[in-house]
Amino acid sequence: MLEQVKRTIEEFHMIQPGDKIITGVSGGADSMCLFHVLLTLSEELDIRLHVVHVNHLLRKEAGEEEEYVRTVCIQNGIPYTVFQRDITAYAGELGCSLEEAGRVYRYECFEAVCRQEKGQRIAVAHHLNDRAETLLFHAVRGTGMRGLGSIPAVRGRIIRPLLSVSRQEIEAYLAEKQIRYYQDASNHSLDYTRNILRHQVLPVLEQVNEKALCHMGGLSDLAEEYWSYVEEQAERLEQNAVIRCGDGMELMQTAAEGQPKLLLRHLVYRMLVQTAGSARDLAQEHVEQVLSLMNKPVGKRVALPYELCAIRRYQGIRIQMKTEDARIPEGMTPVPVAIPGITKLEHIGEVECRLCSTVPKLEISKKLYTEMLDYGKINGTLCIRNPMPGDYFIVNGLGDRKKLSRFFIDNKIPREERASVLVLAGEKQVYWIIGMRISEDLKLTHETEQVLQIEFRYEGERNG
Repeated sequence: MLEQVKRTIEEFHMIQPGDKIITGVSGGADSMCLFHVLLTLSEELDIRLHVVHVNHLLRKEAGEEEEYVRTVCIQNGIPYTVFQRDITAYAGELGCSLEEAGRVYRYECFEAVCRQEKGQRIAVAHHLNDRAETLLFHAVRGTGMRGLGSIPAVRGRIIRPLLSVSRQEIEAYLAEKQIRYYQDASNHSLDYTRNILRHQVLPVLEQVNEKALCHMGGLSDLAEEYWSYVEEQAERLEQNAVIRCGDGMELMQTAAEGQPKLLLRHLVYRMLVQTAGSARDLAQEHVEQVLSLMNKPVGKRVALPYELCAIRRYQGIRIQMKTEDARIPEGMTPVPVAIPGITKLEHIGEVECRLCSTVPKLEISKKLYTEMLDYGKINGTLCIRNPMPGDYFIVNGLGDRKKLSRFFIDNKIPREERASVLVLAGEKQVYWIIGMRISEDLKLTHETEQVLQIEFRYEGERNG
């Protein structure tokens, strides 16, 4: 047992000489094993322990367990801190299950003591069986690769020295050392999903292969490695492909095009977690729902957990709170465009205009936010503004007009979004519905003598 735990500590660089380890001890088999193993190794590893016990006030034995942990700490000269909390009431406050409320409160206590005692690490007693149960639990709920990572050996300052040890090995160690521990009767109740996995599913898998637990632990390690690598790649892509809009985030289609689907899935997951502030209720199906919007008309949306929604926008997909009004300000004052030059649009971005006598080498069709216009056919001053009554643009080479309002209807632009669209216009004629199309009469021809290259950029980003 000691050698196995030492190997785990060394492999994952859990502890440094001189560290103070805040150790969660409930009085159950797992935590008593963790306590005694770390205590035995404390001189060799040059570490100091500080025990934290959390009494959830759920069972009649809770008081006895608290007293037992207190006694063990005093006998071994280990400082300790005890917390009590009515977890039933706390779960009501949080609106979650007893299990989740207990977990949240325990880690709050561990972190509080770690700060107060200037600890370096927080040790908890998860083991190999816990890891396998969590992997299965995540898998049946529809997890992505992050869920297959199950319980990591190290996350932040949380360490799990027993993660390569099975429950059977823990019980055998306690029996050999004659260490007393308490058993929680709720661990045998099939009212809890984890207990079904623990008592009914895992034993069958171990009959199929006696090394099933170890193999699932190895799968979790591989998933963690995969996750870390793809997370790094997605973080880099996010810098160029995602714009923050208020409390929401927007994935730009031009930057997403050509990226591996694997990387886009991961990026969307990052966006969901950052916008929601939590990953607990997010599954792979939600990522797929968001990505499916890339092939949907503008305005289509999907509802997501945490009161989020994803909306297909002109330039990509926006993830935001359902109640957030994340549109460009409506009714903005028209802003005259400098030609040539850069025109700033307050809180929105900027427009850059260049004049040239020949057509630049540019893939115009792939640039939603860069257009080339026949400058000789433009009359009057150009400005950036929102749509106005009576706006029109030319739809064909015959000079036929179409009202802008009709264009919005034909292209299924949601009514609530039409007033916030940006256009490049003269008095009434719209030359460019930004991000969508230009007026037909301004397209370049062999007779074009002067080209206006105009590029629109959202604040802080280049969108092509």
